Amino acid sequence: MNQYPPPGQYGQYPAPPPGNYPPPGGPQYWQESPQRRGMAITAMVFGILGLLTFWTVLLTIIGVLCGALAIILGVIAATKARRGTSGGFGMALAGAIMGAISLIGGILIGVLVWAVFKDTGGTDLIDCLNKAGNDSSKVQQCQEEFNKRVENKFSVTLTPAPTR
Repeated sequence: MNQYPPPGQYGQYPAPPPGNYPPPGGPQYWQESPQRRGMAITAMVFGILGLLTFWTVLLTIIGVLCGALAIILGVIAATKARRGTSGGFGMALAGAIMGAISLIGGILIGVLVWAVFKDTGGTDLIDCLNKAGNDSSKVQQCQEEFNKRVENKFSVTLTPAPTR
């Protein structure tokens, strides 16, 4: 006796088994194991941090470093995602792009700040302060000369901070 139901035509379900038996299980679906996306997420976080910090003068270095890390991690994560060994290709790509923007922007802002600093006599101020050493009168004279140079260059008057 044949224990299996006769094969149905294409698109038809087989007949239910006789008796009170439960219906046979459906086809087994292949499931992917959850793919690791940690490096892609890290690249995106560094990219976001780079974008948030590269445009501020004091944090430009942090923005450039975050941008460089985002590019490196983003490229590695995207390569792994293309091979199929990890996931998060979109996040890796986004992190690398944001990292490139923050790296290039941070370098441009750093060059601009250095050019303005040098053009206003900032390097002369540093040399003067190094020569003055711990002599407070010479340090004050260096600062006054720099203030005059900035006032003449930009046609502004620098006022000292009020004393209490």
